[in-house]
Amino acid sequence: MAIMIPEKPNIFHESSLEDVMFKALEKLPEEYYVFHSFRITKIVSHTIHESETDFIIFHAHKGIICLEAKAGAVSYQDGRWLYGNGQPMNNGGPFNQASANKWKLMQYIADSPIGYINERLKYIHGVWFPSLTENKLDNIQMPPEGERSLVIGMEAIENPKKYVDSLFSLAVQTGTVTELTPMEVQKLIKTVLCPKFNIFPPSDFDVGLKHMLFHRMLNEQSALLDFLDEQKMAVINGAAGTGKTLIAVEKARRHAEEGEKVLFLCFNVALRKYLEEKYANGSIAYMTISAFSCMLCDSDEPDYYRTVEKLKDYIAFGGFPYHHVIIDEGQDFGREAIEESQILKLLYKIIVSGTNEKASFYVFYDRLQMVQSEKLPAFISDCECRLTLHNNCRNTKNIFKTSTELLPVSGLKLCENGITGKIPRMHYCTHHSTYLNVLDEIICECHENNIYDIVILTLKTERNSILIDYVVDQKYKECYFTSCRKFKGLEADAVILVDFSERSLLDDIQLFYVGASRARIQLEIVTDMDNNSCCKVFEKLTGRKAERKVMRDLASQIDAIAVVH
Repeated sequence: MAIMIPEKPNIFHESSLEDVMFKALEKLPEEYYVFHSFRITKIVSHTIHESETDFIIFHAHKGIICLEAKAGAVSYQDGRWLYGNGQPMNNGGPFNQASANKWKLMQYIADSPIGYINERLKYIHGVWFPSLTENKLDNIQMPPEGERSLVIGMEAIENPKKYVDSLFSLAVQTGTVTELTPMEVQKLIKTVLCPKFNIFPPSDFDVGLKHMLFHRMLNEQSALLDFLDEQKMAVINGAAGTGKTLIAVEKARRHAEEGEKVLFLCFNVALRKYLEEKYANGSIAYMTISAFSCMLCDSDEPDYYRTVEKLKDYIAFGGFPYHHVIIDEGQDFGREAIEESQILKLLYKIIVSGTNEKASFYVFYDRLQMVQSEKLPAFISDCECRLTLHNNCRNTKNIFKTSTELLPVSGLKLCENGITGKIPRMHYCTHHSTYLNVLDEIICECHENNIYDIVILTLKTERNSILIDYVVDQKYKECYFTSCRKFKGLEADAVILVDFSERSLLDDIQLFYVGASRARIQLEIVTDMDNNSCCKVFEKLTGRKAERKVMRDLASQIDAIAVVH
């Protein structure tokens, strides 16, 4: 399925058939980006100049097509294009309009920070007559500015790839072929094409439609960012997948663009490494709280009490090297040693006591993910300016339901335009020997579906996992393996939860929620629970006596499908 931007057609005239063509182009494979009603506005000599292209189709290895669509009756007489009612068309007809828009887009990209890619990016223009068959088009004498090979007809509605690729296959006079690096593709979409549609792209841009939807900047998130621009301090709560880290990183990036230093603190080492790799910026220091303590104290081990003394010196004498402090995973800062030292409170005092009016202090947290501490830091609990994100924009609808089904809270919501996706599966391995075979089958199936971003998470510790003897360098069959606790704050296309047991649903439901909610597209759960243990859990969860198909019934309690091996 192509990546449609926006994912629903813009406003169009019913007779234009743009909705039909939009749905047709959706059939293109996911490596095609389709922009509907793409507008370019420029001001020249204090005059507004606007252009609109019906469809722009981009492929990282084939180039860009500017496609003008003309539905219904049209004619060409005396050098003029006319609509069915005899009215002349603006802009000299569809071929001239498509060609002009192509050159405008080329110039628009040339004027952008990545204009240098034009010499390696092929531009094609074409015209789509969805009301005319290919046979009819073959018998039409095209005007001087037109050429039959630039035209596609009605058949493209059923098989768009064949006809779109026929346009892409045309050579251009300059001999240009499309040869862009993955980074250039990312920059083209992120800085030139997507901003026209308020897309908030992910760092990895070799992704399909699902990623694009999950990383779209929701109205809720956009509003929060705008609010934070005027707010010196705030504490933001949000369940897994509501975009807390996404917003935190974007806020840090905006400050960095202004030349201001940002301290970005989190708890998990894995999250810090990910942020450093994906969002590296010389003005942003990504650190775990323990690494921050080691840096301040010039020690190999964190010393939070010495850290307190260092922070008090900054309050008294100034000199703190950062203008902004952003904390992700704030709920984990409630661990006893960190909480007793009141590091959050001291960092806040440093910010508010400074002379920089733009300085800010933000804490992002999820009260449902307190798996590293037993209570929220007092700074969060006592804060007056607390905001909440409600909409989940990471998981498919079915993964969201499974991960949150047994949580003792309400009010969690999924993005309305979310993807339904596959129903998660609970794999029951009735024999220990089948456990690895099931795991291998799941991984193979993911690869067949072009999913390679796979992590295996244990609901125990790594040392106590059933996989401990089969993992080498934190990898099982090239899939990253770690615990749910250590992977908190991160995400993957596919998550396989292992070591699922009675405890997972009866005592550690928050840990299950943390692990399951890491999955964007596919969630698989593998367990060695037998009928007796399933009966026990089912009866405790429901208060009802288990029926004959208890494995099925237990899986349904978390909206999963039971698969018995």
